[in-house]
Amino acid sequence: MAELIPPKNLLVPAVLVFILFFGLIVFPPLGALIGVLSPFPLVFIYLQRGRQVGIALVALVFVVLLLLVGANQAMLFLAEYALMALVLGELIRFQLPGDRCIAISAFASGFVSMVLLLALFGDQDVSVKEFFAKQVRSHFSQSMEAFESMGENKAEIEEMRVFAEKAAEGFAASYPAFLLIGSLIGAAANYALIRIAWMRLYGPGLFSGRAFSEWICPETLVWGFILSGAALFLGQGMVEDAGLNVFLVMLCIYFAQGLSIIVYFLKVRKVPTFFWFVLFILIFVQPLLIGLVAGLGVFDIWADFRKLRTVEDVS
Repeated sequence: MAELIPPKNLLVPAVLVFILFFGLIVFPPLGALIGVLSPFPLVFIYLQRGRQVGIALVALVFVVLLLLVGANQAMLFLAEYALMALVLGELIRFQLPGDRCIAISAFASGFVSMVLLLALFGDQDVSVKEFFAKQVRSHFSQSMEAFESMGENKAEIEEMRVFAEKAAEGFAASYPAFLLIGSLIGAAANYALIRIAWMRLYGPGLFSGRAFSEWICPETLVWGFILSGAALFLGQGMVEDAGLNVFLVMLCIYFAQGLSIIVYFLKVRKVPTFFWFVLFILIFVQPLLIGLVAGLGVFDIWADFRKLRTVEDVS
């Protein structure tokens, strides 16, 4: 039976969620960065105090947001952050492997968010692609307003508007993939933070699986990468759009595997922390390096750079 939690302790994670979520609403560029961490306090309380208290905390946050910012924003919080927190917390309690916890919670949140966006803001007179194009233009418009409020050069802002309009169509076709990738990144970031905090306070316990540096992507996913690539480059219309979305998600997954390989060798070589930061900054600011890291993840299926599969076969 869940242990009762004092009201003052229950308010601490709730207030933290409000701060993160309001940052997302008030200042989108910064809010997008901190808003992704909103599930962290919810999941932590869920694991610490049990299912009933976790659900009660989510309900409390939802009701307050409903009263302060309206039904649409409250529903989006429920789909994008609260659902992820509840699913992630439940899967961690069952002690499933980290990659499954991240994947299932991210897909649940991403799918429900997409359905909710279509239900709340969709128009029966436009196609799904046109709807997503509107959403992309809306996001670009918010960014432009933020730059204007910061006093940026008007000529540069106008050039950015022209580029945004041209890019909207391209991004619209891949909007579902970006939504899902965002959910994957959010789930991974929150899982990592929860794992670190929980292990420092309570020991391994719920998180006894292998470290990220030893993570291996399921080999069968390579067929998703190959078939989606073929659909992207050879298909047309809906087949091409579907191939693009699946290909981008697969690319993100193999990029994560490439990062795990890099982390493994940085650990083995005992590289100083300072050089870790330099290397990762270079990777994330250079598109070419991002592609190379993803390629490293794909070819690990055959090369087994860390020799982890060889060790598993021997054992």
